[in-house]
Amino acid sequence: METPSMKILEVSSETIDWLLEESNPAIRYYTLTEILDKNESDGDVLEAKKKIPSVGWAKENLQSQILNTYWENSESCYLPKFTATVWRLIVLADLGVPGEDERIRRACEHFLKLHSVDGAGFKIGGAAAWQGDPHVCMTGNMVRTLIRFGYKNDKRVVSAIDWLLANRQDDGGWDCDNKGGRGHSSFSSTIQPLWALTEVSPKTSEISSAIDKATEFLLRHKLYKSDRTNTPIMLDWMKFHYPLHYRYDILHALRVLTGAGVVKDPRLEEAIELLILKAREGGRWILDAVPRGWHIPEPWHSGDAAWRPEEREVIERGWGDGRTLQLEEAGKPSKMITLNAQRVLKRMGKLSLPSAST
Repeated sequence: METPSMKILEVSSETIDWLLEESNPAIRYYTLTEILDKNESDGDVLEAKKKIPSVGWAKENLQSQILNTYWENSESCYLPKFTATVWRLIVLADLGVPGEDERIRRACEHFLKLHSVDGAGFKIGGAAAWQGDPHVCMTGNMVRTLIRFGYKNDKRVVSAIDWLLANRQDDGGWDCDNKGGRGHSSFSSTIQPLWALTEVSPKTSEISSAIDKATEFLLRHKLYKSDRTNTPIMLDWMKFHYPLHYRYDILHALRVLTGAGVVKDPRLEEAIELLILKAREGGRWILDAVPRGWHIPEPWHSGDAAWRPEEREVIERGWGDGRTLQLEEAGKPSKMITLNAQRVLKRMGKLSLPSAST
């Protein structure tokens, strides 16, 4: 009997039309290019790409920018979570906003001024004197984001890449609390640097080796299981989130690994099986959860603390309280989750499109 992981998922024409709606040019652009294989010179592709900063999600986020430079807090791009500058830039880069946009350029320079550590990665402390050491997840997220915005040759980004390479764990991954050691790597801390290194081009032999070892760390755990008991490590990893910020789930891991060309390893099968089982009719997926973030407007808490307990909570139904970076309604079919799931299955040859779309 054919297992779900071996099935080809069929996508309806209604779902493709939904992803191609002109009200969301970012989703339209990536659907045209990555799902329907349209060339970058295609007229529809060019028009969708041009509209990304001025229509839909990107426009809504850019409109809340202060002085065309930062969001929420002029002294830290990290706090409050998850509405300050770092979190906005991560999403805007993922949506395809061009780095040439002056608002993006000013925000990137503001971040680099506040958060760069000379000769190393990026710290979370901003202008404050506290927490001045580089932070793994922050560095991974922002290396990837800055590369997408055109900063790949900037010496501060190059130094951050070198810092990531020098602070790996012996098992191939990373851990924010144990930079370079013999402990067990964190899945959340590993996926961000791994994704960042896949964005580097051209790749040195050291970067390629680091990608291979981090990939092997995740594959050894089938992306979400204990390598000792073969049971899920965290049930939350089986839910699909967006934005991710520094969270981890199997869809995120599948997106990163298949984007790096890992498509035939049998250790992906259980995660792919779960991905397909979660698909709704017509090839759509639900947004299972959105990170809540801080529910207070103050950018600092208890003097120098960089966290609050509610930031680990998620919204599973509806909309947040207005202090959540949320693009879509939780618990409903999601264009972003659907696009990312279809990206994965397309790369693996497990996606069947309606004939009129191909």
